Amino acid sequence: MNPRVAVRYAHALMGLAEEMKLLDKIAEDFRDIEQTLRGSRELRLVLTSPIIAPDQKRNILSEVFAKRSSDLTMKFIALLIEKGRSEYLFATAEEFLAMLDAKRNILRAKIQSASPLTEKERMELEAKLERMTGKRIHAEFTIDPSLRGGFVARMGDAMVDASLRHQLELLREQFLEGGTPILN
Repeated sequence: MNPRVAVRYAHALMGLAEEMKLLDKIAEDFRDIEQTLRGSRELRLVLTSPIIAPDQKRNILSEVFAKRSSDLTMKFIALLIEKGRSEYLFATAEEFLAMLDAKRNILRAKIQSASPLTEKERMELEAKLERMTGKRIHAEFTIDPSLRGGFVARMGDAMVDASLRHQLELLREQFLEGGTPILN
């Protein structure tokens, strides 16, 4: 699958959604589509199957999304199917949402902590990451007890590892090299 195809479709849909002043509704639709497809292997297989006829694909996707999606979204899905590009729906949804985040200066972060963070700690951590990146942070928090303490934040290609596990690994490496670790 050529990722540039998804980029072109997402870019075209972005322009049309802006022109029609439906950007927020289309974004909501595509978040729903992306989550639904991520959670349903069977639906993704329907999109990629050459055995399933285009009309069947259209009917299945209409059954799943028509009641909760805009007319423009459904016409876009029909266009992908008509052009034989239904397998690009998931990638186009991801690309559209990434373009929208970039346009709105938003960076998605996946933050793992050793134990649950309080709301105040979450807000402080998001504020620190916003200062570091210069972008608004939308964070998804999860728990990973193996970190032993601290947190790990992944934002696109960047990672901030402030975990106790990482600090202990650094100390171990310094001891193995025969040097004296500098403790902060």
